[in-house]
Amino acid sequence: MPFPDDPDDDAGFIPPLPQDDRLWRHPSEMDGPQALSSARYRRSSRSGLAAFILILVIAIGTGIAAFGTFHSGGAAHDRTAVASGPGAGELPDEVLASLSSAVVQITIDGPVIVTVTTGVMIRPDGHVLTASDPLNDARSITVTLIDGRSFNATVVGTDPSDDIAVIDIEASGLTTAVAGDVGSLAQGDTVYVVSRTETDRRAWVASAVFQSSGMRVDTTDGMSLHDMIGSTLEATPPTPSAVLCTRSGSVIGLFTSRTSASSRTIATISVPSTLTLPTSHTEFAHSISWVTHVADDIIATGAVHRAWLGIVSTDATEGGALIQSVSAKSPAEIAGLASGDRITALEKRPIRNSSDLVVALRHFAANDSVTIEFNRQGSASSTTVRLIDRT
Repeated sequence: MPFPDDPDDDAGFIPPLPQDDRLWRHPSEMDGPQALSSARYRRSSRSGLAAFILILVIAIGTGIAAFGTFHSGGAAHDRTAVASGPGAGELPDEVLASLSSAVVQITIDGPVIVTVTTGVMIRPDGHVLTASDPLNDARSITVTLIDGRSFNATVVGTDPSDDIAVIDIEASGLTTAVAGDVGSLAQGDTVYVVSRTETDRRAWVASAVFQSSGMRVDTTDGMSLHDMIGSTLEATPPTPSAVLCTRSGSVIGLFTSRTSASSRTIATISVPSTLTLPTSHTEFAHSISWVTHVADDIIATGAVHRAWLGIVSTDATEGGALIQSVSAKSPAEIAGLASGDRITALEKRPIRNSSDLVVALRHFAANDSVTIEFNRQGSASSTTVRLIDRT
């Protein structure tokens, strides 16, 4: 199917902010896992009282271990009180505690129905990443944390083309998720889906099998989602916009309901030949690197800024992105590109299909000049294009 250059084919790259200003940090930038807090005990000058307290503490600690509870944020929780689902028992206690705090419940009061969805806390001051589709026409939005606190939320900004949104609550000192690297996974690895339930505050966990990244999903409404992560799920999450994470708790993706089995086709050109063809149990998530890039832009400017080339392209049979049309006065037209040209590389990066072109352009921003290699009627050529902003 053809892919218009705007809105969902090109997105500009914004250079990384300093660590202190970014929403997320890669695990390699962290000082190391943060130990769960523990209670502090005041020392007594009376040895008998000290001994009694010590015995009492040991007894309580033994009881907690025996009943399978864990410690998080200074409060002991029964595992079943904070998580449900078929995979809840597979995650380490500390990981489950952290994810249960970072993954939040979002209640959206719409004009007709009330919708419950999932979000993930990406900043301690209350910024939450979620899907944009459920927020359409919302009259009010409420975020509920694992400890029962509820907050009214406001929409900071959305990216409707990719079903990504950032909302904000008035709070501080909140537990945030840690971004992981999907490149560290291999086909067949076990990953986990974390969602929130509709009826209570608990997190919901299920295992999944990682299939592939770099996939394209064409939806029945004519939209295309690029560079997606495909996983075969053990069970369907109870609410939309679940997160995909590793056993260590690093979040690697954000699911979108736009890719449900009833509303999608799979672009097999983007699927590695070793991948088992997706089934109704396969769901797709945006990579966390992409959604946090979008979130950074939304937080900083209130909108998503995309570098625009100005073409509509489709997958070329012989490989590459075949230009079907060029917008008037666009960067592509100014650079001399025309319908029928087959783009084969961008800044020396091979372009195998239209999705490759979309993903390659995500690494650049407005006013960047890029070299595009293309084939015209059997002859290889190249041109330099200066991209422009298309918010």
